[in-house]
Amino acid sequence: MRTVFNMAGTAGALSALYYLYQRQLGAISFFILSIYFFYLARKMLSKSDLEEKNHMPDGNSGEKTGKNNRLS
Repeated sequence: MRTVFNMAGTAGALSALYYLYQRQLGAISFFILSIYFFYLARKMLSKSDLEEKNHMPDGNSGEKTGKNNRLS
């Protein structure tokens, strides 16, 4: 159900951006797209920061195998 809403939202957003572009207001649509891509990038970076915080300092990433996984 979530994918249906995502696809409907994407189709609506694309049609709105196309409408603006046809009315020679393409700068507004590009500005909206830049805000959206900035939001996606920030979301991805914060997700990677959380993953780095969850890793153990010895490089073991939280796994308790009892082996040293370093290459030396």
